[in-house]
Amino acid sequence: MSTTNKVNLDRLVAENCIKLFADYRLDVHAVGAEESLANRPFLVCGVVGFTSKHVRGALALASTSEPLELTSPDLTSHRDWVCELANQLLGRVKNQLLSRKVEVFASTPVALRGEHLSPVRQQGQVADLFITSGGAVCVWMDCEFEPDFELPDGVVEEASPLSEGEMVLF
Repeated sequence: MSTTNKVNLDRLVAENCIKLFADYRLDVHAVGAEESLANRPFLVCGVVGFTSKHVRGALALASTSEPLELTSPDLTSHRDWVCELANQLLGRVKNQLLSRKVEVFASTPVALRGEHLSPVRQQGQVADLFITSGGAVCVWMDCEFEPDFELPDGVVEEASPLSEGEMVLF
């Protein structure tokens, strides 16, 4: 993936993660690259695969228990909720990509659970770490772009008159 594509995509994922949690009234903020991911007790991770003509990969969202408990509807398991949050985050990124004329198709989210999940940072900052007063969330998108494809830095055309969260389809 070109450096420009990576920078643009990382920015979209990070901005949309902050907005997603803000919609659930939880303030998360990014921490610097020097902050270690290794000592965070991530308990569960939601992963959603995606594909398109120009890009394919997966988006992952790992969380400690606190952000899940603070944002989850009653009686929702951590596994179900982290999958739902990962799905909503990819939906937001998908809308941003669509406004850049990149149509993305998502798979069904799956959950990974472990004693201490630990995302690995490689090739620069792949994972973004966000902290809140009671826990941490880590998101990353691992993907490959087709050769010679350049993701536009900004909006090419407006994708939808609705904001995220204004419409729910079942």
